[in-house]
Amino acid sequence: MLNKKWVTWLLILLIALLPLPAIVQYLQTFIVRNAVVTAYRFEVTAPIGGVVETLTVSPGSIPGAGPALVLGNRRVPLAEIESLEARYLENQRYHGFLGKELSELEARLDESQSLFSSYRTMIQKDLGQAIAILKARQAGETARLKEASQIRMRVIPLVQTSVVTQEENDRIEADFREAQALLNVTRLEQDQIEYRRQMLEQNLFPSSFSDGVLQVQNRINNLEMKIFDFKRRIHFAGINLATDAVKIHALREDMEHRSAKAVVVVPDTAVIWDVDVRIGMEVSKGDRILSYIDRSQLMVDVAMDDATIALILPGHPARIRLFGSNRFINGTVISVLGSGAQWPDHSFAAGVKGKSVRDGRVLVQIDDPQLQGDVKRFCGVGRTAYAEFEGIGLLEQYFGTFLR
Repeated sequence: MLNKKWVTWLLILLIALLPLPAIVQYLQTFIVRNAVVTAYRFEVTAPIGGVVETLTVSPGSIPGAGPALVLGNRRVPLAEIESLEARYLENQRYHGFLGKELSELEARLDESQSLFSSYRTMIQKDLGQAIAILKARQAGETARLKEASQIRMRVIPLVQTSVVTQEENDRIEADFREAQALLNVTRLEQDQIEYRRQMLEQNLFPSSFSDGVLQVQNRINNLEMKIFDFKRRIHFAGINLATDAVKIHALREDMEHRSAKAVVVVPDTAVIWDVDVRIGMEVSKGDRILSYIDRSQLMVDVAMDDATIALILPGHPARIRLFGSNRFINGTVISVLGSGAQWPDHSFAAGVKGKSVRDGRVLVQIDDPQLQGDVKRFCGVGRTAYAEFEGIGLLEQYFGTFLR
Protein backbone atom coordinates (compact mmCIF):
# COMPACT_ATOMS: atom_id res chain seq x y z
CA MET A 1 0.00 0.00 0.00
CA LEU A 2 1.06 3.51 -0.73
CA ASN A 3 1.97 5.48 2.27
CA LYS A 4 0.48 8.81 3.04
CA LYS A 5 3.48 10.65 1.74
CA TRP A 6 3.07 9.28 -1.78
CA VAL A 7 -0.65 9.96 -1.72
CA THR A 8 0.02 13.55 -0.78
CA TRP A 9 2.49 13.99 -3.62
CA LEU A 10 0.07 12.41 -6.09
CA LEU A 11 -2.69 14.78 -5.01
CA ILE A 12 -0.37 17.77 -5.34
CA LEU A 13 0.70 16.62 -8.84
CA LEU A 14 -2.91 16.06 -9.90
CA ILE A 15 -3.93 19.53 -8.68
CA ALA A 16 -0.96 21.06 -10.54
CA LEU A 17 -1.91 19.29 -13.77
CA LEU A 18 -5.60 20.29 -13.68
CA PRO A 19 -5.09 23.74 -15.45
CA LEU A 20 -2.67 22.20 -17.96
CA PRO A 21 -5.30 21.68 -20.74
CA ALA A 22 -6.42 25.29 -20.44
CA ILE A 23 -2.83 26.48 -20.46
CA VAL A 24 -2.03 24.34 -23.50
CA GLN A 25 -5.12 25.69 -25.29
CA TYR A 26 -4.13 29.26 -24.36
CA LEU A 27 -0.64 28.69 -25.70
CA GLN A 28 -2.21 27.53 -28.97
CA THR A 29 -4.75 30.40 -29.27
CA PHE A 30 -4.23 34.07 -30.16
CA ILE A 31 -6.81 36.43 -28.61
CA VAL A 32 -7.51 39.95 -29.92
CA ARG A 33 -9.56 42.33 -27.78
CA ASN A 34 -9.93 45.08 -30.37
CA ALA A 35 -12.71 43.95 -32.67
CA VAL A 36 -16.09 45.33 -33.73
CA VAL A 37 -19.13 43.68 -35.31
CA THR A 38 -19.88 45.26 -38.67
CA ALA A 39 -21.73 44.77 -41.93
CA TYR A 40 -21.83 46.28 -45.38
CA ARG A 41 -23.90 49.48 -45.47
CA PHE A 42 -25.86 50.09 -48.63
CA GLU A 43 -27.18 53.54 -49.55
CA VAL A 44 -30.37 54.02 -51.53
CA THR A 45 -30.75 57.22 -53.59
CA ALA A 46 -33.88 58.71 -55.09
CA PRO A 47 -34.40 57.38 -58.64
CA ILE A 48 -36.50 60.43 -59.51
CA GLY A 49 -37.16 63.83 -58.02
CA GLY A 50 -40.44 63.98 -56.17
CA VAL A 51 -42.35 63.92 -52.90
CA VAL A 52 -42.24 61.09 -50.35
CA GLU A 53 -45.78 59.71 -50.32
CA THR A 54 -45.30 56.49 -48.36
CA LEU A 55 -42.66 55.54 -45.78
CA THR A 56 -43.01 52.19 -44.00
CA VAL A 57 -39.56 51.75 -42.47
CA SER A 58 -37.56 53.34 -39.67
CA PRO A 59 -34.04 52.82 -38.29
CA GLY A 60 -33.71 49.40 -36.64
CA SER A 61 -36.61 47.84 -38.56
CA ILE A 62 -36.92 45.22 -41.26
CA PRO A 63 -38.96 45.74 -44.45
CA GLY A 64 -42.48 44.41 -44.61
CA ALA A 65 -44.35 42.89 -47.50
CA GLY A 66 -44.84 46.20 -49.31
CA PRO A 67 -42.38 48.78 -50.56
CA ALA A 68 -40.18 50.62 -48.11
CA LEU A 69 -40.83 53.97 -49.73
CA VAL A 70 -42.91 55.45 -52.56
CA LEU A 71 -41.93 58.63 -54.39
CA GLY A 72 -44.58 60.55 -56.26
CA ASN A 73 -43.17 63.01 -58.74
CA ARG A 74 -45.92 65.56 -58.26
CA ARG A 75 -43.73 68.63 -58.08
CA VAL A 76 -44.72 71.01 -60.81
CA PRO A 77 -42.32 73.96 -61.23
CA LEU A 78 -45.10 76.36 -62.16
CA ALA A 79 -43.36 79.31 -60.51
CA GLU A 80 -40.19 78.68 -62.51
CA ILE A 81 -42.10 78.22 -65.76
CA GLU A 82 -44.23 81.29 -65.15
CA SER A 83 -41.13 83.33 -64.33
CA LEU A 84 -39.41 82.13 -67.51
CA GLU A 85 -42.50 82.78 -69.62
CA ALA A 86 -42.86 86.28 -68.16
CA ARG A 87 -39.23 86.98 -68.90
CA TYR A 88 -39.67 85.51 -72.38
CA LEU A 89 -42.63 87.81 -73.09
CA GLU A 90 -40.71 90.79 -71.74
CA ASN A 91 -37.72 89.96 -73.93
CA GLN A 92 -40.07 89.43 -76.86
CA ARG A 93 -41.58 92.89 -76.35
CA TYR A 94 -38.13 94.35 -75.95
CA HIS A 95 -37.02 92.59 -79.11
CA GLY A 96 -40.04 93.98 -80.97
CA PHE A 97 -39.38 97.45 -79.62
CA LEU A 98 -35.77 97.25 -80.76
CA GLY A 99 -36.89 96.04 -84.18
CA LYS A 100 -39.37 98.90 -84.50
CA GLU A 101 -36.77 101.44 -83.41
CA LEU A 102 -34.28 99.93 -85.82
CA SER A 103 -36.78 100.24 -88.67
CA GLU A 104 -37.36 103.89 -87.81
CA LEU A 105 -33.63 104.53 -87.65
CA GLU A 106 -33.10 102.85 -90.99
CA ALA A 107 -35.94 104.92 -92.51
CA ARG A 108 -34.37 108.10 -91.13
CA LEU A 109 -31.01 106.96 -92.47
CA ASP A 110 -32.49 106.39 -95.92
CA GLU A 111 -34.11 109.82 -95.77
CA SER A 112 -30.87 111.46 -94.66
CA GLN A 113 -28.88 109.63 -97.30
CA SER A 114 -31.42 110.72 -99.94
CA LEU A 115 -31.18 114.32 -98.71
CA PHE A 116 -27.42 114.04 -98.64
CA SER A 117 -27.42 112.73 -102.20
CA SER A 118 -29.63 115.65 -103.26
CA TYR A 119 -27.30 118.12 -101.57
CA ARG A 120 -24.34 116.49 -103.21
CA THR A 121 -26.00 116.56 -106.63
CA MET A 122 -26.86 120.24 -106.19
CA ILE A 123 -23.31 121.06 -105.11
CA GLN A 124 -21.86 119.09 -108.00
CA LYS A 125 -24.19 120.96 -110.35
CA ASP A 126 -23.22 124.32 -108.83
CA LEU A 127 -19.56 123.46 -109.08
CA GLY A 128 -20.00 122.37 -112.71
CA GLN A 129 -21.78 125.60 -113.54
CA ALA A 130 -19.12 127.64 -111.74
CA ILE A 131 -16.40 125.85 -113.74
CA ALA A 132 -18.31 126.49 -116.98
CA ILE A 133 -18.65 130.19 -116.13
CA LEU A 134 -14.96 130.40 -115.27
CA LYS A 135 -14.03 128.68 -118.51
CA ALA A 136 -16.16 131.18 -120.49
CA ARG A 137 -14.67 134.06 -118.56
CA GLN A 138 -11.22 132.57 -119.08
CA ALA A 139 -11.82 132.53 -122.87
CA GLY A 140 -12.82 136.21 -122.85
CA GLU A 141 -9.94 137.21 -120.63
CA THR A 142 -7.52 135.23 -122.78
CA ALA A 143 -8.75 137.09 -125.85
CA ARG A 144 -8.52 140.43 -124.01
CA LEU A 145 -4.98 139.58 -122.87
CA LYS A 146 -4.04 138.67 -126.42
CA GLU A 147 -5.49 141.92 -127.74
CA ALA A 148 -3.71 143.96 -125.02
CA SER A 149 -0.46 142.17 -125.83
CA GLN A 150 -0.77 142.95 -129.52
CA ILE A 151 -1.56 146.63 -128.84
CA ARG A 152 1.42 146.76 -126.47
CA MET A 153 3.71 145.28 -129.08
CA ARG A 154 2.54 147.80 -131.76
CA VAL A 155 2.88 150.78 -129.42
CA ILE A 156 6.46 150.10 -128.36
CA PRO A 157 8.03 151.22 -131.73
CA LEU A 158 5.71 154.24 -131.93
CA VAL A 159 6.85 155.40 -128.52
CA GLN A 160 10.42 155.44 -129.74
CA THR A 161 9.45 157.65 -132.73
CA SER A 162 7.37 159.90 -130.51
CA VAL A 163 4.19 159.09 -132.41
CA VAL A 164 2.59 157.84 -129.17
CA THR A 165 3.06 159.73 -125.96
CA GLN A 166 4.46 158.15 -122.85
CA GLU A 167 1.17 158.59 -121.06
CA GLU A 168 -0.65 156.60 -123.74
CA ASN A 169 2.02 153.91 -123.53
CA ASP A 170 1.58 153.68 -119.74
CA ARG A 171 -2.17 153.27 -120.13
CA ILE A 172 -1.69 150.47 -122.69
CA GLU A 173 0.84 148.75 -120.39
CA ALA A 174 -1.62 149.00 -117.49
CA ASP A 175 -4.39 147.42 -119.57
CA PHE A 176 -2.05 144.57 -120.48
CA ARG A 177 -1.09 143.94 -116.83
CA GLU A 178 -4.74 144.07 -115.76
CA ALA A 179 -5.79 141.59 -118.45
CA GLN A 180 -2.94 139.28 -117.40
CA ALA A 181 -3.91 139.47 -113.71
CA LEU A 182 -7.59 138.79 -114.40
CA LEU A 183 -6.70 135.71 -116.45
CA ASN A 184 -4.46 134.38 -113.63
CA VAL A 185 -7.23 134.94 -111.06
CA THR A 186 -9.72 133.07 -113.22
CA ARG A 187 -7.32 130.14 -113.59
CA LEU A 188 -6.75 130.00 -109.82
CA GLU A 189 -10.50 130.06 -109.14
CA GLN A 190 -10.96 127.28 -111.68
CA ASP A 191 -8.25 125.19 -109.97
CA GLN A 192 -9.87 125.81 -106.59
CA ILE A 193 -13.28 124.65 -107.78
CA GLU A 194 -11.72 121.57 -109.39
CA TYR A 195 -10.08 120.74 -106.08
CA ARG A 196 -13.42 121.12 -104.29
CA ARG A 197 -15.09 118.83 -106.80
CA GLN A 198 -12.42 116.19 -106.17
CA MET A 199 -13.00 116.50 -102.42
CA LEU A 200 -16.73 116.13 -103.00
CA GLU A 201 -16.17 112.89 -104.91
CA GLN A 202 -14.37 111.58 -101.81
CA ASN A 203 -17.22 112.73 -99.50
CA LEU A 204 -15.03 115.43 -98.00
CA PHE A 205 -16.89 118.65 -97.49
CA PRO A 206 -14.93 121.79 -96.67
CA SER A 207 -16.32 124.08 -94.01
CA SER A 208 -17.02 126.67 -96.66
CA PHE A 209 -19.76 124.42 -98.06
CA SER A 210 -23.37 124.64 -96.93
CA ASP A 211 -23.98 123.95 -93.22
CA GLY A 212 -26.97 121.82 -94.23
CA VAL A 213 -24.72 119.30 -95.96
CA LEU A 214 -22.43 118.99 -92.96
CA GLN A 215 -25.40 118.59 -90.60
CA VAL A 216 -26.85 115.86 -92.79
CA GLN A 217 -23.50 114.11 -92.90
CA ASN A 218 -23.19 114.22 -89.09
CA ARG A 219 -26.75 112.95 -88.80
CA ILE A 220 -25.95 110.03 -91.10
CA ASN A 221 -22.87 109.14 -89.02
CA ASN A 222 -24.90 109.22 -85.78
CA LEU A 223 -27.70 107.15 -87.30
CA GLU A 224 -25.23 104.53 -88.52
CA MET A 225 -23.74 104.24 -85.01
CA LYS A 226 -27.20 103.94 -83.45
CA ILE A 227 -28.23 101.31 -86.01
CA PHE A 228 -25.09 99.29 -85.23
CA ASP A 229 -25.85 99.49 -81.49
CA PHE A 230 -29.48 98.47 -82.01
CA LYS A 231 -28.46 95.51 -84.17
CA ARG A 232 -26.08 94.38 -81.43
CA ARG A 233 -28.81 94.67 -78.80
CA ILE A 234 -31.27 92.84 -81.04
CA HIS A 235 -28.72 90.05 -81.48
CA PHE A 236 -28.33 89.54 -77.73
CA ALA A 237 -32.07 89.83 -77.19
CA GLY A 238 -32.55 87.10 -79.78
CA ILE A 239 -30.04 84.88 -77.96
CA ASN A 240 -31.95 85.40 -74.68
CA LEU A 241 -35.22 84.58 -76.41
CA ALA A 242 -33.82 81.37 -77.88
CA THR A 243 -32.32 80.32 -74.53
CA ASP A 244 -35.55 80.93 -72.62
CA ALA A 245 -37.56 79.15 -75.31
CA VAL A 246 -35.37 76.04 -74.95
CA LYS A 247 -35.71 76.11 -71.14
CA ILE A 248 -39.48 76.55 -71.30
CA HIS A 249 -39.79 73.72 -73.81
CA ALA A 250 -37.70 71.41 -71.61
CA LEU A 251 -39.75 72.25 -68.51
CA ARG A 252 -43.01 71.72 -70.40
CA GLU A 253 -41.80 68.34 -71.59
CA ASP A 254 -40.70 67.49 -68.06
CA MET A 255 -44.15 68.37 -66.73
CA GLU A 256 -45.67 65.77 -69.02
CA HIS A 257 -43.78 63.08 -67.07
CA ARG A 258 -44.66 64.43 -63.65
CA SER A 259 -47.20 61.66 -63.08
CA ALA A 260 -44.40 59.08 -62.75
CA LYS A 261 -43.86 57.28 -59.44
CA ALA A 262 -40.94 55.35 -57.99
CA VAL A 263 -41.24 52.41 -55.60
CA VAL A 264 -38.21 51.66 -53.43
CA VAL A 265 -37.84 48.05 -52.29
CA VAL A 266 -35.04 46.68 -50.09
CA PRO A 267 -34.03 43.01 -49.60
CA ASP A 268 -35.80 40.84 -47.03
CA THR A 269 -32.52 40.40 -45.14
CA ALA A 270 -32.07 44.16 -44.77
CA VAL A 271 -32.10 46.07 -41.50
CA ILE A 272 -32.77 49.77 -41.94
CA TRP A 273 -29.73 51.65 -40.71
CA ASP A 274 -30.80 55.24 -41.31
CA VAL A 275 -33.68 57.14 -42.95
CA ASP A 276 -32.98 60.60 -44.36
CA VAL A 277 -36.49 61.56 -45.42
CA ARG A 278 -40.00 61.84 -44.03
CA ILE A 279 -43.47 61.78 -45.54
CA GLY A 280 -44.18 64.90 -47.58
CA MET A 281 -40.51 65.78 -48.00
CA GLU A 282 -39.30 66.77 -51.45
CA VAL A 283 -36.15 65.14 -52.80
CA SER A 284 -34.15 65.49 -55.98
CA LYS A 285 -32.92 62.70 -58.16
CA GLY A 286 -29.75 61.23 -56.65
CA ASP A 287 -30.43 62.38 -53.06
CA ARG A 288 -29.83 59.73 -50.41
CA ILE A 289 -33.14 58.60 -48.91
CA LEU A 290 -32.12 55.68 -46.67
CA SER A 291 -29.38 53.17 -45.91
CA TYR A 292 -29.49 49.58 -44.68
CA ILE A 293 -27.28 46.67 -43.65
CA ASP A 294 -27.56 43.06 -44.74
CA ARG A 295 -28.00 40.93 -41.62
CA SER A 296 -27.21 37.77 -43.58
CA GLN A 297 -23.62 39.00 -44.03
CA LEU A 298 -22.51 39.98 -40.55
CA MET A 299 -18.77 40.37 -40.05
CA VAL A 300 -16.25 41.27 -37.38
CA ASP A 301 -13.59 43.87 -38.04
CA VAL A 302 -10.44 42.89 -36.10
CA ALA A 303 -7.48 45.22 -35.65
CA MET A 304 -4.26 43.19 -35.62
CA ASP A 305 -0.56 44.00 -35.71
CA ASP A 306 1.15 43.52 -39.06
CA ALA A 307 3.54 40.98 -37.53
CA THR A 308 0.64 38.74 -36.47
CA ILE A 309 -1.27 39.25 -39.73
CA ALA A 310 1.54 37.32 -41.41
CA LEU A 311 0.29 34.21 -39.57
CA ILE A 312 -3.31 34.48 -40.84
CA LEU A 313 -4.75 33.65 -44.24
CA PRO A 314 -8.31 33.84 -45.60
CA GLY A 315 -10.19 30.71 -44.52
CA HIS A 316 -8.61 30.66 -41.05
CA PRO A 317 -11.19 29.70 -38.37
CA ALA A 318 -11.98 32.13 -35.58
CA ARG A 319 -14.21 32.37 -32.55
CA ILE A 320 -15.95 35.61 -31.61
CA ARG A 321 -17.35 36.62 -28.25
CA LEU A 322 -19.14 39.92 -27.77
CA PHE A 323 -18.30 41.99 -24.72
CA GLY A 324 -20.90 41.25 -22.05
CA SER A 325 -21.72 37.83 -23.51
CA ASN A 326 -20.43 34.39 -22.57
CA ARG A 327 -21.41 32.83 -25.89
CA PHE A 328 -18.91 32.14 -28.67
CA ILE A 329 -19.73 32.58 -32.35
CA ASN A 330 -17.80 30.68 -34.98
CA GLY A 331 -16.45 32.57 -37.95
CA THR A 332 -14.06 32.43 -40.89
CA VAL A 333 -11.47 34.93 -42.03
CA ILE A 334 -12.47 36.36 -45.44
CA SER A 335 -10.07 39.28 -45.83
CA VAL A 336 -6.61 40.22 -44.54
CA LEU A 337 -5.19 43.72 -45.13
CA GLY A 338 -2.01 45.33 -43.85
CA SER A 339 -1.87 48.64 -41.99
CA GLY A 340 -1.00 50.60 -45.13
CA ALA A 341 -3.99 49.39 -47.15
CA GLN A 342 -6.80 51.77 -48.06
CA TRP A 343 -9.86 50.62 -46.12
CA PRO A 344 -13.26 51.59 -47.55
CA ASP A 345 -14.76 52.83 -44.27
CA HIS A 346 -17.75 54.36 -46.08
CA SER A 347 -18.81 50.87 -47.20
CA PHE A 348 -19.17 49.54 -43.65
CA ALA A 349 -21.62 50.45 -40.92
CA ALA A 350 -19.00 50.20 -38.15
CA GLY A 351 -15.26 49.80 -37.68
CA VAL A 352 -12.47 49.68 -35.11
CA LYS A 353 -11.83 53.15 -33.70
CA GLY A 354 -8.59 52.84 -31.69
CA LYS A 355 -5.99 51.56 -34.14
CA SER A 356 -2.26 51.94 -33.92
CA VAL A 357 -0.16 52.85 -36.94
CA ARG A 358 0.89 49.20 -37.39
CA ASP A 359 -2.55 47.68 -37.03
CA GLY A 360 -3.94 45.96 -40.10
CA ARG A 361 -7.50 44.74 -40.67
CA VAL A 362 -8.76 41.18 -40.52
CA LEU A 363 -12.36 40.65 -41.57
CA VAL A 364 -14.13 37.63 -40.11
CA GLN A 365 -17.50 36.53 -41.46
CA ILE A 366 -19.91 35.12 -38.90
CA ASP A 367 -23.22 33.28 -39.26
CA ASP A 368 -25.26 33.46 -36.08
CA PRO A 369 -29.08 33.27 -36.29
CA GLN A 370 -29.47 34.65 -32.79
CA LEU A 371 -27.45 37.75 -33.58
CA GLN A 372 -29.19 38.16 -36.95
CA GLY A 373 -32.54 38.15 -35.16
CA ASP A 374 -31.58 40.97 -32.79
CA VAL A 375 -32.96 43.58 -35.21
CA LYS A 376 -33.81 46.28 -32.67
CA ARG A 377 -30.12 46.46 -31.73
CA PHE A 378 -29.04 46.39 -35.39
CA CYS A 379 -27.91 42.75 -35.13
CA GLY A 380 -25.04 43.76 -32.85
CA VAL A 381 -23.38 45.97 -35.48
CA GLY A 382 -21.07 48.37 -33.68
CA ARG A 383 -20.56 46.18 -30.58
CA THR A 384 -17.01 45.42 -29.51
CA ALA A 385 -15.84 41.83 -29.25
CA TYR A 386 -13.03 39.39 -28.56
CA ALA A 387 -11.60 37.38 -31.44
CA GLU A 388 -9.76 34.08 -30.90
CA PHE A 389 -7.62 32.50 -33.62
CA GLU A 390 -6.61 28.89 -33.00
CA GLY A 391 -3.27 27.53 -34.11
CA ILE A 392 -1.47 30.80 -33.37
CA GLY A 393 0.09 30.38 -29.95
CA LEU A 394 2.82 32.25 -28.15
CA LEU A 395 5.50 30.16 -29.83
CA GLU A 396 4.12 31.06 -33.26
CA GLN A 397 3.79 34.73 -32.36
CA TYR A 398 7.26 35.26 -30.98
CA PHE A 399 9.30 32.51 -32.63
CA GLY A 400 7.27 31.81 -35.77
CA THR A 401 9.91 33.37 -38.02
CA PHE A 402 12.60 31.02 -36.69
CA LEU A 403 10.31 27.98 -36.59
CA ARG A 404 9.33 28.50 -40.23
